[in-house]
Amino acid sequence: MEFLKRLGFSAFVLFILFLFVWALYLPKEEIATTISRTLEQQRDRLDLFFQGVTFQESSNGVKYWEIKAKSSSLNNTTGLATLEEATGYFYESGRPALKFISPRAFWQMDQKEIYLENPLGYDVKSEGSIRKFLAEIKDKDVSVFSLPARYRTSGEGTLFKAKRLSWRMTNKKLLCEGGIWLNKGEITGTGDTLQADVGLKKVLLLGHPRVVIMNEYPTQIVADEFEVDSPSDTLLARGRVEMQSGQIKVSANKAVYDQRAQTVTLTGNTRIYRQGSWLSGKTIVFSVKEKTFKVQGQTRVVIPEEEIK
Repeated sequence: MEFLKRLGFSAFVLFILFLFVWALYLPKEEIATTISRTLEQQRDRLDLFFQGVTFQESSNGVKYWEIKAKSSSLNNTTGLATLEEATGYFYESGRPALKFISPRAFWQMDQKEIYLENPLGYDVKSEGSIRKFLAEIKDKDVSVFSLPARYRTSGEGTLFKAKRLSWRMTNKKLLCEGGIWLNKGEITGTGDTLQADVGLKKVLLLGHPRVVIMNEYPTQIVADEFEVDSPSDTLLARGRVEMQSGQIKVSANKAVYDQRAQTVTLTGNTRIYRQGSWLSGKTIVFSVKEKTFKVQGQTRVVIPEEEIK
């Protein structure tokens, strides 16, 4: 009888141990499987989420940009990182050239491209002018870029407020599309596309661009493209250039406006039109301040017969 009691007790203990082992190990295996399956399902969705993260792009020891975000999510499948409440810098020659604030930024890692939504950008010189700048452009439904009136003497900096802005490693240029307003002193330009270096020292204005040089009598220039060179304070117009000041029109292949000398020099198939008459020369120099034209080189004058009479 004592043997049977011991055998029964041993069986009971073994049964309890079996239940313990089953409860201890089998559920864990099921949970691990569930977690693994869930992670696999999420792999094509949102893979990683960060709080207070910093990203940067460098190549051969050269840093091109740095972005700090309040939060960020990463999708490994698409190679896209989304950065919320981003603040960053674009670098030039190893130094911060332009600071920006963006409610949302995107980093396309495989293409090495940055997209900024509604960014505000500025350099050190213009940091104290942000509030005034935003007040001046609040009614403009375009991307606005403000450059120093005079690069070396004005003490002014660079400011911009864009709808969308991108940067790509392949050309290391900023790109903004969809309605551009550009201002540099007395120069005001509009176009569909802007392309520039990260310091906005050389800016291309493309897509039906038009520039007005403000004066007592404004001068308007239309061309295929404009290039603003801030360090030299010059504006270059290229391809099918047409300039108008008052009743006088000028056509050329190229025009250069020197802000410091206040002159526009036109070259390449130049012609001056007034009413029905026109004259041509190798070079035409227009004084914006004095509103005078100087024709240089071989000159040809054409006057309609009715004007002679």
